[in-house]
Amino acid sequence: MLAERVADLRGGLGRATVADRTARVLAAARAHWPVLAVLAAFAACAVALPTLTPVSTTDDWGYARSVEILHDEGRLEIFPVVAATAVFQVVWGALFALLFGMTLGVVRLSTVVMVALGGWALYGLCRQLGLDRGRSALGAAAHLFNPLSFVLAYTFMTDPHFASLLLIATWAYSRGLDPATPRPRWTVAGSAVAGLAILTRQQGVLIPLAVVVYLLLSRRLPLRPSRAGAALVLRVVAVPAATTVGYYLWLRLVNEVPDVQESFLREATAAGLGGTWDLVRRLAVYELLYLGGFALPVAVAALPGLRRLAAGIAPAGWLAVAAWEALVVGGAAYLWAQGKRFPYIAQFFGPSGLGAPDILGARPRLLEPDVRGWLTVAVALGSLGVALALARGAFPRERRPATPDRAAAGLVLAVGLWQAIGTLPPSYHYRNWAISLDRYLLPLLPLTLALTLWATREVRLARPLGWLVVAGFAVFAFAGTRDYLVFMREIWAMGRDANAQGITNERLDAGAAWDGYHLYEYGLANGITRGRTPNGPWWVYFYGKATDSTFVVAGRPQQGYDVMEQRQYSSWLQSEPTCLYLLRRRGATGAPFLSGTRGDPACDVPRAAMAPAVGAGWPPVALAGNEGRAEARPAAWVLA
Repeated sequence: MLAERVADLRGGLGRATVADRTARVLAAARAHWPVLAVLAAFAACAVALPTLTPVSTTDDWGYARSVEILHDEGRLEIFPVVAATAVFQVVWGALFALLFGMTLGVVRLSTVVMVALGGWALYGLCRQLGLDRGRSALGAAAHLFNPLSFVLAYTFMTDPHFASLLLIATWAYSRGLDPATPRPRWTVAGSAVAGLAILTRQQGVLIPLAVVVYLLLSRRLPLRPSRAGAALVLRVVAVPAATTVGYYLWLRLVNEVPDVQESFLREATAAGLGGTWDLVRRLAVYELLYLGGFALPVAVAALPGLRRLAAGIAPAGWLAVAAWEALVVGGAAYLWAQGKRFPYIAQFFGPSGLGAPDILGARPRLLEPDVRGWLTVAVALGSLGVALALARGAFPRERRPATPDRAAAGLVLAVGLWQAIGTLPPSYHYRNWAISLDRYLLPLLPLTLALTLWATREVRLARPLGWLVVAGFAVFAFAGTRDYLVFMREIWAMGRDANAQGITNERLDAGAAWDGYHLYEYGLANGITRGRTPNGPWWVYFYGKATDSTFVVAGRPQQGYDVMEQRQYSSWLQSEPTCLYLLRRRGATGAPFLSGTRGDPACDVPRAAMAPAVGAGWPPVALAGNEGRAEARPAAWVLA
């Protein structure tokens, strides 16, 4: 009898515990429903999009091949053309491959999940900044559905993985270093995630450095050595420092240092002080303009409270606003006079829409100059809105007491400033061409949103306006990403069809991702050190040295080539027919079926409208806008 009563009591306690846990989960879900709705919408997009399309995009073939090697052979390898550390990302992708099977679509799914985790971390960081749940959810949505962030989530590039790890680390550090309720374990957790960020991109070393600088400037870390200070520093930097040392030992003793990673110091040295200063001042203008685009939903929502926002700025803050305005307005006007409009440093968000231009001819222009002009005005005004908000936060008219949310804001600002500096090293690759790439600015996107929302926390936001801008971003991002994935799917389908008809990859150029994935290791194994394509695009001299490009998959007919096959592919955003072409170099011979043009007549292009043959010199590539011109790009446009 006693045993039965004990069993009944235990069962009752178990049921009560389960019921209590269920109640707590439901209560938390009700409390945080705004961000859960945002994450659910983000997940729904992943279901609706062709996320599992078995293709690589632009540079991410190198990381995907490393995942395949780790999954299939149990060996971690980073290729010589990889500039990022990429180790954690490869392991993360291999975990998904182990669970769901090794496909290129599955490794892309791993990025989608990582970006979603970053969105959740941004929500937590905003809460740590003292924001209510609605504003925090708006920040998470503005990050996840920003076109640049969204399209990168559907690649296997290092940038979205790093941005998410940066957010998780910053959130953990802010909780651990909360002056009201310090949590040492959270500081260690932030340190551990910062170590993972280092194993994704080298800029991860700037995260703990920024935290230490913040502690020094806020006088929370005494200059005089002490046991407590040493323990605090160790909690912040020990794991990242050990990770960095361990990575470089592995790189030199096991993997060998990739050639591109060794080129960073050489490029900086070659630039000298003059070249570095020129790069810094131009990059600063681009960054300030892009910040306006990143925070545009918040800037629009703050319009009704603009007077109160401005009234809370001290005179010193207005000096900062004036300097910011001079850079933004002067820089935008100078670029405008040169015919340059937003987006400026386009790789994943450019005139042709979302996604990198992977093949000769790329895609038709989507954003016409007048549309880009309006976008330029919008981001410039948004940037001025960010300046006003940050000036109010940093230089309030009324003296504010030190509070936990201000401490967290100082930490976020320190991390953001160091990440802005972190865009400089990889940008040396492009200082004589495009200055930088848009994806390098991705870490600044969520940090700008968090700080702008914090600085406007006492100002009324017209939240429906902010959500309306986010919705517009989401529609464009969804359609543009869908078009890009379909575009890449059709490129690879045409490449596989060419293979099936007897055209080997050594005679085929189907873009950077195809050539890298199919030919890079072949070239290494066969000692092919020089490109075999005469007057080809940059990637055939870097990834696809083994191909002679007798046959080309292109987005537009090219002079010097005959059209063998043409087919139309689906695009939601383009108004004109979107086509792909299988071309054969004039005078060459090919498979028997290639006896003449065949395919969709809607893709017929008069010979006079063909893009000119690409020229010699630096490996060139047709511009994303298909103006019929070519522009030189450095060969270092690779996995950086």
